[in-house]
Amino acid sequence: DPEADPLYDEAVAFVLESRKASISSVQRKLRVGYNRAARLIEQMEMAGVVSPMSSNGSREILPPHS
Repeated sequence: DPEADPLYDEAVAFVLESRKASISSVQRKLRVGYNRAARLIEQMEMAGVVSPMSSNGSREILPPHS
């Protein structure tokens, strides 16, 4: 992916370890702005790492595809 963020792998590792798939937690952990954190979470959703946002605004960490 040419648009890949250099922090993507670190963001995925953090989400999997912390079990927190929120934009704000990624922002705090990686010290990035809201838009960049939102893009990282969106990329994780497209890659099947996290679920789409549910009606209550939260996302689930999805089990890895084997």
